[in-house]
Parts: sequence; C-alpha cells; structure tokens
Amino acid sequence: MAEQFDHPAADSPDAPRAVRPWVVNPQTGAVDLDRQPLPGEPEPDYFALLGLPRRILLDADAIEIAHRSLIRGLHPDRFHAQGPQAVAKAQWHSSRVNDAWRGLKTLEQRAAYVLTLAGENLDERYRPPANLLMQVMEANEAIDEAGHDPAARVQLLDLLSDFQAQRAVLTATLAQAAASWDAAQAAADPAAASTARADLRAVLGQARYIDNLIGRANTALSAPDAAYPAN
Repeated sequence: MAEQFDHPAADSPDAPRAVRPWVVNPQTGAVDLDRQPLPGEPEPDYFALLGLPRRILLDADAIEIAHRSLIRGLHPDRFHAQGPQAVAKAQWHSSRVNDAWRGLKTLEQRAAYVLTLAGENLDERYRPPANLLMQVMEANEAIDEAGHDPAARVQLLDLLSDFQAQRAVLTATLAQAAASWDAAQAAADPAAASTARADLRAVLGQARYIDNLIGRANTALSAPDAAYPAN
C-alpha cells in the first residue's frame, strides 16, 4: 500500500507541493527504496529530497510535515519483511532526508544553501564594511579588557546591546532579500537574481561577524574571573 504523505494546509503558500519527495516513485506514489535518478535527472538537492519548492521563504510547518511524513514512510520496521538489504536502504534514505531537514530548517540555512546551489563559495572571506570593522575593533578591545576594567565592561555591555539590535535588523533584511531572490527565480529574471544574490551574501556575511562578536562578548561577560557584575 502506498504511503500517504501529509501536505500543508490548502491555504499555505507551499500547497500544493511543486514536486513529490524524491524517494517517492513518480509513477506509483509509493516509497521506492531503489529510486535512482531518471535519465537526464540531476541528483536530488535538499529541496527535492523533501518534495519542496526551491525557495528560501518556505513555511516552517511545511518543512516539518515533509520531514515527518518521509521519516514515517521510511521507518525500518516497514521493511523488515523484505530483509536486511531493504532495511539498510530505508536507513540510507532516512539519513539523506534528515540531512535535508537539518539543512533547510532555518531561514539563514536555506539562504546559504541556495547560494551554494547557485555556485557561491561561502567559505571565501567576507569583507565587512568599514563601520562594522570599527565596531569589531572596539568590541575586541572591550572583550580583552572586560575582566579587569569596569569601564571596558560597561562599554562591552553597550556594544552587546547594539550587536543584538543589529542582528534583529539583519534577520529582517535577510527575509527581504530572500523574497527578492524567490521572486527573481520565479520570474526567471537574471538581473534581479544577481542583485538579490549579492544582497543575500552580504547579509549572511555580516550575520556571521555579528554572531561571532555576540558569542565572544557573552563569554567575556560570563567569565568566572570577571571582576565586575553585569549590571
């Protein structure tokens, strides 16, 4: 009997699904442990594995439903009667589905992933704007002094508050850039896609810097040998 996969609500932007989950046979609609790429079909990406459209702005519930449905359909107990080889195949497909789910869970993960699919090398060093570099220098100095200089500790608390506010703005900016990217892809507009791609990369680069600074600041402020209270 074919496994019936859950779908988002009818009014969800992700319903109906654009594609079936990859492990589901396109002819029968059932889980196919021997599923292989059809002639001319590329290897499935994370979106294809979950049966979701390749968009950055996806409904979180749609991602969870797709993952839960597939994991249920691939549970090894369903395939014990077919022998250990079938169980091993189910486990292999489950591992791929889990990787896809983990890789698409957050907005930033999806943005980074679509950039990777578009050929971006996100490991290349990001060059932050001058104002962010200045903040980095100030934060690093305050972090180095936070354990024994009360003025530096106060400065670090102020900088941490600023970083957290900037991080919230970056999240909103990322959503806007993601919407532009999705629209450009839907319209097959290479010029708009190029602009959105640059915006996505810039926001993700800045977010990495800010996240690193927030982490370092919190570590410095919570160090057991810090001489001064946080308030």
